[in-house]
Amino acid sequence: MTKGNLSEGGSLSDIRILDLTRVWAGPLATRIMGDFGAEIIKISDPRVQLLGANGHNHKLNRNKKNIGIRLDIPSGREVFLDLVSKSDVVIENFRPRVMRNLDLSFEQLCIYNPNLIMVSMPGFGTDGPYTEFPAFGTTAEALAGIPSLIGYESGRPLASGIAYGDPISGLNAVTLILAALQKRNRYGGNAFIDIALASGPACAIGEYIGAYSSNIEIPPLQGNRHPRFCPHGAYKCDGHDNWVAISIIEDEQWKSLLNVINEPTIDYLRNASVEKRKEQEDLINDIISSWTLGKNAEWITTTLQKERIPAGTVSNSRQFIGDKHLNARGFFYDVEIDQYGIKRFDGQSIPGNRLPKSAWTSAKDVGEDSMEILTEILGYSEEKRVELEKDSSVHFTSSRIEPRS
Repeated sequence: MTKGNLSEGGSLSDIRILDLTRVWAGPLATRIMGDFGAEIIKISDPRVQLLGANGHNHKLNRNKKNIGIRLDIPSGREVFLDLVSKSDVVIENFRPRVMRNLDLSFEQLCIYNPNLIMVSMPGFGTDGPYTEFPAFGTTAEALAGIPSLIGYESGRPLASGIAYGDPISGLNAVTLILAALQKRNRYGGNAFIDIALASGPACAIGEYIGAYSSNIEIPPLQGNRHPRFCPHGAYKCDGHDNWVAISIIEDEQWKSLLNVINEPTIDYLRNASVEKRKEQEDLINDIISSWTLGKNAEWITTTLQKERIPAGTVSNSRQFIGDKHLNARGFFYDVEIDQYGIKRFDGQSIPGNRLPKSAWTSAKDVGEDSMEILTEILGYSEEKRVELEKDSSVHFTSSRIEPRS
């Protein structure tokens, strides 16, 4: 969608989602939909702090309203059910028994909203022998076998470092919710979506599963090397822990790299096939490492890219948020947070009819929008609100965190 097609409300502005999710996978899904204008109402337990110094919730809970509700108190549960009756989607990522114990199963919620879409995102799904096992993204990626593909020769498997199961499941949830909304708009009715955190990563490594099922071979740990291409790896540059990644996949790229390096020692491999280069991979990597050592990583990247050689700096978090290309594209989002100053977070990488950043709101504290939600959405009287506050079933707060323009 082009910039000329954008509207201030966003393409999902007519959708209301009740967000019971925690940690990463679920909050990511609702954050993406909130960026596109959906009204996200985060249901928070008043006993659990939401905002803190590490920025986790500021990153994942922007563009969401917040109401603090005790679902274990009958009057709080009734408030939630009233919201269900006026919403399109309910999403949660507890273990399956939690919603059952609260008597908030899909069947129960559909009594209050026959057209409801409910998404459950437990670690291992809502049925099967692992159903009640707790899980995090690291657990999910381990079960899927991703660490078995990461590591160095004669070493041990390594975790991905990003809890791979979480972002994949979050993106899967967005896709499935949009598909369910489309189906409901066409044919009516409700839908229950079961997303197992552990299933998403497995679907991202299908070629390895297929390879094993056909030849019963488990790929060895290769570090940054590629099973077929050479050279392919990360090479140390000038400065502390600075590296450049180089990936040669075509013979012409290899010849161009030799021209840039200008090292006679390996010039005899100029016309070597990739198979021959693999045989000399240690030597090739040593020569490239000697050339990159002491040189600026950004200079290497620019020099190689000018010769159409795939290369890129290996950025740490500090380098990433300062990247001139991403900043020129307006990718990042700066927020001024009480006590912590200005923090920079990732923006929205998916193009389309989303809210302009000027309309984004930062993460809300627990109960910050309770009054607005009870009054404007549910139409509760002042007497009803006072009663809910008195029995601690709904939490109210007026603290604010303002986004930076």
